[in-house]
Amino acid sequence: MQIDLPDVLPDVPDSEDPCVRRLLASVGRREGVLRTHLIAAAAGEPATLCVHFDPEEIDRSHLREVILTTGARLCEQIGHATWTTASISNAPQAEKVAEMLEQVPGVVAVKVEPDRRIQIEYDRGRIEKSELRGVLALVGRASVRMYERAGPVANTATREGTETYS
Repeated sequence: MQIDLPDVLPDVPDSEDPCVRRLLASVGRREGVLRTHLIAAAAGEPATLCVHFDPEEIDRSHLREVILTTGARLCEQIGHATWTTASISNAPQAEKVAEMLEQVPGVVAVKVEPDRRIQIEYDRGRIEKSELRGVLALVGRASVRMYERAGPVANTATREGTETYS
């Protein structure tokens, strides 16, 4: 059985997201499921979840419902947010920001790129996206101050920070 990944996990930014691994593992533990894997996105098509199963042990329509329900449950529990901020200007600073964000209760995973993009996976039951914006603003200011003390002073434009949301 094949299902387009966005149909199962619409909030997930890409197929490398940890929620994809969680989905594959959860579905793979079901009785009658032989193997789960992802078919990479190609030529404008989304990645596809592929589930091999024994039709003697699990009905195709039931399996589809299990997959969709598991995806919905993951999306309810785990939120995804992406921001772009001008306050991150290099790899060491990106690493420091990631370390700071990983300490925030409710943050599940963080990916901070030196290109100023921050992706945060968070537990919706423990923290809200609006709270993350506030934390991000504080962490951004703190990281700029640390960078200024440790190295070259960031210019005024990089201190201000901008946000884009997805």
